[in-house]
Amino acid sequence: MSLLTALLLGLIQGLTEFIPISSTAHLTAAAHALGVLDTPDSSARWTAFMATIQLGTLVAVLAYFRTDIMESTRAWFSENLGSRRTPISLQSIEARLGWFVILGSIPIVIVGLLLKPIIEGSLTKSLTVIGFSLIGGAVLLWLAERRGKFTRSTSDLTFVDAMIIGAAQCLALFPGNSRSGSTMMAAMFRDMTREHAARFSFLLSIPAILGAGVLQFVGSIDEIQASGEIPALVVATVAGGISGYWSIAFLLRFLRTHSMRPFILYRIAIGAVLLFTACTPQQSEQGAIALKEMTPPSTTTRTLADTTDSVAVVITETVRVVTSKGAFTIGLYGEDAPKAVANFLALVDAKTYNGVLVHRVVQDYLIQMGDPTTKDPQLRADWGKGGQTADGKALSDELDPLLPSAQRGYSKGVVAMARKQSPNSATSQFFICLEKAATLPYQYTIFGTVLDGMKVIEAIGRMEVEPGPLGETDGIPRSTITIKSIQRR
Repeated sequence: MSLLTALLLGLIQGLTEFIPISSTAHLTAAAHALGVLDTPDSSARWTAFMATIQLGTLVAVLAYFRTDIMESTRAWFSENLGSRRTPISLQSIEARLGWFVILGSIPIVIVGLLLKPIIEGSLTKSLTVIGFSLIGGAVLLWLAERRGKFTRSTSDLTFVDAMIIGAAQCLALFPGNSRSGSTMMAAMFRDMTREHAARFSFLLSIPAILGAGVLQFVGSIDEIQASGEIPALVVATVAGGISGYWSIAFLLRFLRTHSMRPFILYRIAIGAVLLFTACTPQQSEQGAIALKEMTPPSTTTRTLADTTDSVAVVITETVRVVTSKGAFTIGLYGEDAPKAVANFLALVDAKTYNGVLVHRVVQDYLIQMGDPTTKDPQLRADWGKGGQTADGKALSDELDPLLPSAQRGYSKGVVAMARKQSPNSATSQFFICLEKAATLPYQYTIFGTVLDGMKVIEAIGRMEVEPGPLGETDGIPRSTITIKSIQRR
């Protein structure tokens, strides 16, 4: 991701986070338009990116409401833990506000953890889902505008109000609903004024944004470092904080004298545009390789079609490989090589590859990894000789020349299972083909292909090596390259 793209995304995040038009909807639509969400593995990475740059808007809330936050925090500790400990029913408005934020944050924590796989999946990046959410949220805001009495302020809040508004915040877990829009809508249904509904909405967002941002950042730090996106994250986060501060000030001024009608109409218009865009057939070219979606009777898969010879290979699983040199994604051929794929995934699940080094580079031909002995530097002389299957038993090579994967051969990006010299002895080791590997005879099971991140593979393939069995072009990379993790997607 370029710094200019990151800057644009950060500005969009900050400007739309607090205005009830859904920052996630605008960010995801922009990501699609800018090509950020155009790879098979990008859903989880995009979720982590969005949650992380929200920390910038968190700083904006803390800065804008610093006086309110300090007074509420001081009162809460004083009246609950200090010498002035007071029953909740008799506590000051400032102390009770702290309780309301805590209580209102409980629903989104529970629901967020339960629905985490769905939230990080591709469904919530769908423009169709976002379009319907925008329009549905607009309808709820319109109803709140119609039914709300606008007579109450934050000083009139009750624990029931906090729970209802907190529950409404859960709608924001699905893009297009808008965190601020959902909570303001619920507060308006509880007869709060628009300005005070916005103020409590912003305060209630603090724990949710902090929790999601920190958890996603910590969980994705290895991949973020490997992908080299830390500068982009910093730029986007800072831009989001600055523009977020401005959008808070704007909305609070606006709502003192205006209704939600402009935002309602805007949401409906944008939602309709996204639905129209999502339903319009689009064609794209990716050079020699094109991804197509297909749904066979038993499972949903992708096919990888080679436009030169019309060979189609079914991809049934994807894994994300994070290395110290960068990250890439592998699509696995579960129909062509079920045993090899099952063996590989079992080793992935057992974390066998975490910490393993790239132990062999044959320049212009292949890079090889997966030997667990590379975790021990004292076994350097044996790197490339070790490794075994997930269950310790010999694995058939599945070398059928009629298979679609076999017909594609060892073209650049193809992933094959290395084995010992004897037949039916495939191991934990695998290699990824480079340009000249296409000339190699078919003798190792092909079980996948690189879907994205081929530049990382090529960069590893150009590393200087210490001479190996085939001379100076075949050996161990002089600079250590570590597999940090391999995970299913």
